[in-house]
Amino acid sequence: MEYLTEDLWTMVLARLPIKIFTCFKLVCKQWKSIVESTFFRDLFIFVHRSSPSSSSWSVMCIYCSITPEMVGHYQCDTWGLKRSLGSFIESFLTEKNQKRIYGRAKLEAYSDVGLILIHKESTFTEKRVLYVANPVSRECVEIILDALPIEFETNESRWEWGLVTRAENGHLSGYKVVSFEMYKWGHERLSCLIYSSETGLWTLETVHLPDPFFYDFLGYPISLNGNLHWIDRNNDDQEVVLSIDFYASSTTGPDQCRVTPFPDLEKIRKFTRTCTPCQGFLMYMNIVDGSNLCLWRLQSEGWQLISEISPGFTLTGLDYLPLVINPLDAKTAYFWSKKQQRLLSINLHNGKFVFHRQCEGRSDGPIMIPVNDPEAMISLNRWIENPFIIRRTHYFIPFVLPQWLHRIPNTVSIKEPTTTATLR
Repeated sequence: MEYLTEDLWTMVLARLPIKIFTCFKLVCKQWKSIVESTFFRDLFIFVHRSSPSSSSWSVMCIYCSITPEMVGHYQCDTWGLKRSLGSFIESFLTEKNQKRIYGRAKLEAYSDVGLILIHKESTFTEKRVLYVANPVSRECVEIILDALPIEFETNESRWEWGLVTRAENGHLSGYKVVSFEMYKWGHERLSCLIYSSETGLWTLETVHLPDPFFYDFLGYPISLNGNLHWIDRNNDDQEVVLSIDFYASSTTGPDQCRVTPFPDLEKIRKFTRTCTPCQGFLMYMNIVDGSNLCLWRLQSEGWQLISEISPGFTLTGLDYLPLVINPLDAKTAYFWSKKQQRLLSINLHNGKFVFHRQCEGRSDGPIMIPVNDPEAMISLNRWIENPFIIRRTHYFIPFVLPQWLHRIPNTVSIKEPTTTATLR
């Protein structure tokens, strides 16, 4: 095949999953040059966007530390994974726990570019450590938590974590690890401990809030475009979205922090309010006034209604639990019925719904096949039937692999990332 030109090689390689072509850089200099080029990246993303389900994603439960994955969607074109993201995270945590003498490594946060944040608690013999990692590629940056404020050292369990990222021209240019003391809400200022990959340093910064907020979070912080988004309550006891931009040019005013009330506050809703990231936006979905299923998108000027359908009695009259909006196409929503023991997907544009057929049963839950993509798989964890879990959908958070393999930025002041040549 020596007669193939570089253009032809590019066309061929761009149709393969990331899991396969990441090892091609070791074949020859020509293939390495192709895979690392901007043209190849743009072509790869364009080619795989047209597939029915272009990337793997999962729904995680923040209070299930052993098996956090509730729903796993995998075996897709972009990554070609043979197992769900939850299994990659579990094996990565196991690996980190085996390398530590005492204590446990705990999953703390997810980012919108497929990275996770792991916190290893301190002991008498070992320092506290953070890992920013891609659980699939196994690329990992280790950050030693050293010389931190006394308040952090003495109240370790009282701090909440977040991970935000910045992307420029399709490349991951930086990330920030954010920590704040959860029980200090109720003030108009919020102190945050922030680590920046661009400097390799920790700083203690103050976020000025537009109103006093009390620690009444109704969900986990969602990382999206350098922002962390929470569902909280304002002084009028209304549920709102609190958004903080950790890459804002100004640390005061609406440039960094804003509060957005939900669009259906005056209406009767069916489901517990929860949000999901999708196509670079924060999305919110609910059945209002007992009839229409509405989908909103959060924009700079507020919520925008982008879809309103009548799903009929199938969804409004039965005990379905909303799981997630497909984070890649913004038109498919998934629901689970404990009573019916089945998964329902509904098209948010035309209201058509499909009951997914069960493919096989496992000890930890069933595996189903998406109707629109027979090569992909959907796995359901048995914990999805737990009454404590299903009543609290705001405990769910989507974790999505991006349509490109973002390398974790490095700085001179942190440990050199460890990587593997191929995806496992």
